[in-house]
Amino acid sequence: MSAAATYFLLFIRFTALMVVLPFFNWRGTPVVVKIGFAALFAYLIYLAESPQVILPQHLLPYLFAVLSEVLLGLLLGFLVLLLFTAIRMAGQLLDLQAGLAMTSLFDPMFSGQVTIFGQYYYLLALILFFSVNAHHYLFLALARSVELVPPGGMVFQAALVPSLIEFFAETSLIALQLAAPVITILIFCDLALGLLSKTVPQLHVFIVGMPLKVGVALLTVYLILPYLVPFIEQILMQIQTNITTLLQLI
Repeated sequence: MSAAATYFLLFIRFTALMVVLPFFNWRGTPVVVKIGFAALFAYLIYLAESPQVILPQHLLPYLFAVLSEVLLGLLLGFLVLLLFTAIRMAGQLLDLQAGLAMTSLFDPMFSGQVTIFGQYYYLLALILFFSVNAHHYLFLALARSVELVPPGGMVFQAALVPSLIEFFAETSLIALQLAAPVITILIFCDLALGLLSKTVPQLHVFIVGMPLKVGVALLTVYLILPYLVPFIEQILMQIQTNITTLLQLI
């Protein structure tokens, strides 16, 4: 009975993780796949780690342990989602500066509006996530979470709040770093168009500037792509470090 109760806590943790984890949080991903993957992963972790924990003997404390596992799973998944959100924010900043923000599309996977560069950056990050085997480091970090925080052993510390704030600040910083090269060139493009409108008043800068800025943005993204990919890979490799840092504070 103790083994089943311990496994159930692990299953709850990883099921909550699948709710917000990229790719699994898509509406098109069947619920059976999420639950099945969480059950398989929890079983493998249980066999590998064999956590020895003292479980509550009464129902109410055990329910609180289940709730803590739900919160921990959501927190771990949200920490991974933050880095993907930062990469998507970078693309949205490009769309805003290039004038493509008004061309947002409805994505049924996310049940909301997405912009062109935002979706491109997100899908690029998702492809790189699997191509550089960053998901292996994610699984290693989740396996170590059982060692650092045993099932039912989650305790919120006061030091957790500054770390979460730091993670949010890091998200904005990553988005700005990714978008900075293209935004800088687009700002100079706006300045050039402003000077052109003063020297040639007959020229309709708005009509000329819109396709020009889109073309400049596409060309710039194409030129910086060889430098953009390694930087995104470096960002994705931070997932294991961020999860370990968070777990050490719990």
